[in-house]
Amino acid sequence: MSEQKQVLHIEPKKGFTVAQSNEHLRNWTEKGWLSANDNGRIDRSRQHLNFEIVKGGIVQPINKMMSIPKLLMERLKELGLKDPNDGLAEPRFRTTADFIISGSHDMLHKLAFGEQDVRFDFADANENIEDVEHNGVNAHLKRMPEIELWAKDMYNLLSGKFGEDNVISFVVHCDEQTPHVHAEVLPIKDGKLSYKKVFCGADKYEYRQRTLDLHDAFAEVNKKWGLNRGDSITVTHRKHRSTEEYRRELSNQCSTLEREVDEKYATLSKLNGQIRLAETRIKGLQTMISNLESSRDAVEVEIDRIHLKLSSGDVDVEQQQQLAQKEETLQKKLDSILLKLEDKRSKLSEADQKLVELLEQLEQAQARHEDLETQIKDANVNVSHIVMNKIGAEALWSVLRDFTTAKPHMTPEELERFDGSFINEMSKRGVHIIACASLLAMGMIDQATNYAENCGGGGTCCDNNWGKDPEEDERNWLRRCLAKSRMMMKPSARRMRR
Repeated sequence: MSEQKQVLHIEPKKGFTVAQSNEHLRNWTEKGWLSANDNGRIDRSRQHLNFEIVKGGIVQPINKMMSIPKLLMERLKELGLKDPNDGLAEPRFRTTADFIISGSHDMLHKLAFGEQDVRFDFADANENIEDVEHNGVNAHLKRMPEIELWAKDMYNLLSGKFGEDNVISFVVHCDEQTPHVHAEVLPIKDGKLSYKKVFCGADKYEYRQRTLDLHDAFAEVNKKWGLNRGDSITVTHRKHRSTEEYRRELSNQCSTLEREVDEKYATLSKLNGQIRLAETRIKGLQTMISNLESSRDAVEVEIDRIHLKLSSGDVDVEQQQQLAQKEETLQKKLDSILLKLEDKRSKLSEADQKLVELLEQLEQAQARHEDLETQIKDANVNVSHIVMNKIGAEALWSVLRDFTTAKPHMTPEELERFDGSFINEMSKRGVHIIACASLLAMGMIDQATNYAENCGGGGTCCDNNWGKDPEEDERNWLRRCLAKSRMMMKPSARRMRR
């Protein structure tokens, strides 16, 4: 078994919702349970293994009758305090600390289930079982006393640090991949509610020290349970963001992009409608102009005929007057036609310009639409990669666990075949190799070198030109990082050059 580590995450909250409480207490409707089973995260057939610890360190089944928000309010009432976020449109004050306490999967799995076989393909295996809670694939499992004793140690530590009355809820989930604790703590100091005074201190330096001290305190208690202190984020530079949180973030990004695509579809539809109207208007104006030009030509021909008759001298005075009146009428008609022609040509010019603008807008909207569709495709690929990486990581650790389990039963000849192999080294120091490789992949060469040295490594260090080649395939780059990390993590009598 590779090095087992504790997990401790503390998140300030500006209150606690009923939905969050329902998840902690598994206080769901049938629809909620179906949703939980569909996402493959929570195994209903192991729900009976969950428990809570209440005042006095008493282990009992989870009480679903009292929500966590009500428990918080009752404690504040006992102290004569009021929730500072009451009446605010948006909560502004940190009123609770949400603790997640766990450890490496192998050790927590052993504490909770011992040597019992647990099926983690429960989502599919339970699909056609009518009463999953009692007849599901893991319903036969029994909770081991060790998980209760470990949880009691965690409860006592929290109670000693922050006061047992202020540990409002302490729930242990054994129905997920890795057993863990959810604890809600009220930050009370000198009879007042103050997250800053209890957890933060005067400045960021005091906050950092308090956080480190808390991790150290848990590490001291976890020693007897085979759990070492986890790596500080000051070393790993990792952000506390789970794969599930990243998946949700990418999913939200996809939803946002899809909304934008829908908006662009509406814009494209509107533009196409406007373009059709503009084209119809242009066609109408062109027809009217053609008709006016024909009328103009006919009138001008009539006027020319009158001029010819008048200039021929073959008409008497009365005919001259009639022709002159007719010419005047035709001239007025011609002037009117010419005015209408000028107006229609002006409108045709405007319509042509409008059509050009609409076509440009359509081209831009289509380009943006295609760009958004590409982004959606990329974001969906990212979600798929996260799922694949998650499954791949589980597969890797399953292989290593099987290999580590099989090693003590191998003959010397069989063991010799694995001398110097990657799987053999991973079974001994896999976590360290991956952590060092991650630092290398992020370009943090000095940190990777220090990390390797602190973990007993002494292999070849990286040169100053270490990094990803511009044309290098991503997978090839990660393989190089793993290979370099493997060399750096090899024990050696000499120290690595900085």
